[in-house]
Amino acid sequence: MMKTNSIVSYLLIAVFLFVTNKMMAQEMVALPNGGCGRLLDTNTSSSSDGGFLCFRLGKEAANPNNMTDTDVNSFASLKPGTGAGLFCSMYIGVGTTGADFQANKPVYIDFASDGFNFNPSFNGGNFVFYNNGQEVYRTGINGHFFFDFGDNQERRIIKVIPTAAWDEVQLAFGEAIGIGFSFSQMRVYNILSEYYLAPMTYLSQPTDRTVAAGGSTTMTAVINNTTTDETPDNITYQWQVLNGSTWTNLTNDTNYSNVTSSTLTISNVPVGFNNNQYRVVANSSFHTCSFQAISTIGRLFVNSVNSPGTIAADQTVCMDISNDPAAFSQTAAVQISGSAEYQWQSSPDNVTFTNITNATSSTYDALPVTQTTYYRRGVRSVLNGNTTAYQYSNVVKVTLKQSCLIKCIITNRVLYTRLNSN
Repeated sequence: MMKTNSIVSYLLIAVFLFVTNKMMAQEMVALPNGGCGRLLDTNTSSSSDGGFLCFRLGKEAANPNNMTDTDVNSFASLKPGTGAGLFCSMYIGVGTTGADFQANKPVYIDFASDGFNFNPSFNGGNFVFYNNGQEVYRTGINGHFFFDFGDNQERRIIKVIPTAAWDEVQLAFGEAIGIGFSFSQMRVYNILSEYYLAPMTYLSQPTDRTVAAGGSTTMTAVINNTTTDETPDNITYQWQVLNGSTWTNLTNDTNYSNVTSSTLTISNVPVGFNNNQYRVVANSSFHTCSFQAISTIGRLFVNSVNSPGTIAADQTVCMDISNDPAAFSQTAAVQISGSAEYQWQSSPDNVTFTNITNATSSTYDALPVTQTTYYRRGVRSVLNGNTTAYQYSNVVKVTLKQSCLIKCIITNRVLYTRLNSN
């Protein structure tokens, strides 16, 4: 029986809340001017038209509960009216008896005003925030002072960030002494704890990257998503590469990973990826609203030595004639993606090579040799500050012979014959 009574009690409470429009206080709504939001979670409302000291014809402070009901086109109204006022203070407000609303968290007010107001007064429309009946934050709507010539604005969202925790917000109109004509109305359609409006914006964008062939690099693009912006939390990313004129979604494989995160990793980069273009598409949604943001393009430059070229040629020199080899020439140019840097090397055994000081040109004229020597040319590519390892050409051999001259021994011999006496 106790369980049945509890269920009935909950049902009665639910019906009561539904009737008073509080059950749906945190409902998500789509606004007619665009964007989606979450209604402020309130359970109290109040209003005042200024009382008997405010002698103004047509004054009105009405329907404060409309500011957080689920009808996005219903509104609370504040009309200063026409006439005279002494300490005339009017307001419409909503609040909560539950936990305080956080400090430094945005509140979005769906607001409009129209009419004409000519009042020499210290007055103005303000959004005023309270905590336990004490004012903790105030911000003006129009910014007018002394002479308020009215404000006629289309319906718009006003973002307010109270700097203190609060439990009630009011749209207030106040003046110490005011005499004049006022044909104005201020309307609050909705007060939202969250509001999202396309497009999303990027906090960081992809930048060009240069990597040596076979290396790894990353590209990053992050949506501006903080506690004080207008971006939903459920953000998804999809990286794309430009194939011809078509952007194609990437999938995770041996070269790509994290293709659905804010940071794309490109590994084991092949030479064929040089000049690839990448971007990321970010998507999010809230209620019936969908949001998308496409990043700028990041280019990938692959720094590589595709061919170190070839040099010539093998030759033989003689110690007894000349041991100075002829200059080495290039028979096939290097093929690289950046700027070439050269380093010639020599070896006495074609196994261990050492750098030759100041031999950093595409050709090299070797010094005289004292033994058979082997030569090769190293080349590396420098691109956008990235430098590859050296790759080496073919090896040429300079053979040294100690003696190349033909030595002849010339002797003098006397050849004679004896005459035969017979």
